[in-house]
Amino acid sequence: MSSPTISRGQTFSTRENITNTKLHDLIDLATWELSGQTLGDIAYYNGSAWVRLGVGTVGQVLTMNASAAPYWATP
Repeated sequence: MSSPTISRGQTFSTRENITNTKLHDLIDLATWELSGQTLGDIAYYNGSAWVRLGVGTVGQVLTMNASAAPYWATP
């Protein structure tokens, strides 16, 4: 099954509309920027917007809190 054609700014009414769509067809990562980004940062969706998680320090591990938000922790 081939992926449908996606247009910039296109919206979808149901999940089924995007089942066979590749992520790179939905997001133009070449123009996507989060303020203050640096090498090693991670972007994640917080439920309403894409946000930046700054790079951790040596020895830290990526962990999830009870709200499913990632954070850096020292084991």
